[in-house]
Amino acid sequence: MDNTQFDKMMQGMFQGMAELRESQAKSQAKADLESQKLREFQAETSLQIREFQAETGLQIREMGRRVDDVAKQLGHIGINTGDFAEELFWSSLKANPVLGGTLYNRVVRNVWDDEGNTEYDILLFNHNSVAIIEVKYKAKSSDIKNLLKKVDTFRNSHPDHAKHNIYLGLATTIRDRYYEKLVAKATEAGIYLLGQEGNHVELLSDKVRIF
Repeated sequence: MDNTQFDKMMQGMFQGMAELRESQAKSQAKADLESQKLREFQAETSLQIREFQAETGLQIREMGRRVDDVAKQLGHIGINTGDFAEELFWSSLKANPVLGGTLYNRVVRNVWDDEGNTEYDILLFNHNSVAIIEVKYKAKSSDIKNLLKKVDTFRNSHPDHAKHNIYLGLATTIRDRYYEKLVAKATEAGIYLLGQEGNHVELLSDKVRIF
């Protein structure tokens, strides 16, 4: 191989290496560009996710606030219906303080025991008897069990009436498909079951016992 051929060979080699480096540089630039686009996409996606999470969090908190508002409103409705029922029976018994043929000469409402733990919705008194009336907008059988517990509590907190005959009554304004069961339970327990009929109290169960 003479010098001329050697020089051509070296030039070809150098040219090939230059083209390779140029190709590698283009590939690297393309890779860098793709990497940059990927980072920008990830950053944009991450921002969108955070914005979505923030918006969703606000919606959840707003929904929670609305649920709380509805719960409070329903709670107020429950209180109002209870007050309504109590006012009905209180007014009726105040105007005509007769229960099961017994006349009472004093009717009081919302009486608490000395410790402030037990409330008596309506109490009727005469010289030898006391009637404890529990008022519910819609009474349940479980209310009878709770009412029975108030006998001893009343005697302990009202010693001046400890020897009086005590009668119990459960008053309710709503009659539903469980009414017959409620009447049967009240009769079995020996307590009055009072219902509201027009503007007077109606005894749905009057087979009572003295406590």
